[in-house]
Amino acid sequence: MILFLDDDLYRCKRFLSRTPSASIVTTARDAIFALVEIPAWDIVYLDHDLGGEEHVDGSRPDTGMEVVRWIVKHKPTIGKVIIHSLNYPAAIAMHDALESAGYQCDRVPFTAMFSPSAIPPAELRHTDGSGADV
Repeated sequence: MILFLDDDLYRCKRFLSRTPSASIVTTARDAIFALVEIPAWDIVYLDHDLGGEEHVDGSRPDTGMEVVRWIVKHKPTIGKVIIHSLNYPAAIAMHDALESAGYQCDRVPFTAMFSPSAIPPAELRHTDGSGADV
């Protein structure tokens, strides 16, 4: 079982194109609900900034960090967590919290999750739906 949290529909579609069996969620609340409903996951992918915002304060309950806090507190069975957020400071904080709690965790920005030959450079630059470079 694979869980993928991201609010960017392009990223969700891109991820599903490679991993069609993944469960996709777009909010922290839905991610936590999925973790409650299914007792064990092979891989959980987490973004930090959700709701179309960037560089969000990790203390807010609508971020990937809220999911991390829930994981650390409730200890669901997860084989590996991959933080794919482009928000570097938040990704480090998420990674460190999960690793300290004993989870296997990696930081892999979404733009690095696919080889350059798999995603044309123009698509790498246009992932947030607004035309802004990532």
